[in-house]
Amino acid sequence: MELNESKMDELLELTRENNKILKGMRSSVRWGSFFRFVYWAAIIGATIGVYYHFQPTIQKYAKTLQTSVGIIQNFEKAAGTIPTNIQSTKGFLGR
Repeated sequence: MELNESKMDELLELTRENNKILKGMRSSVRWGSFFRFVYWAAIIGATIGVYYHFQPTIQKYAKTLQTSVGIIQNFEKAAGTIPTNIQSTKGFLGR
């Protein structure tokens, strides 16, 4: 009977130790999940913040780019008429 009680006490001690280890593992997983959420929230928040901060600058450069493209297109249209203008100028000068 004494042997049986000592084995039961040992089993109870091992069970308590196992329970303590499992609670620590569960706590570690919870903290890991929390910090993973904070990590991704910080990344997404920083991305949105950077976009919000630089949005006026980005829009200004996009508008400048559109204006530049329009000027280049107008120049190309005007350049297409240059040979005709030169020929009429030659005719005007008598050459």
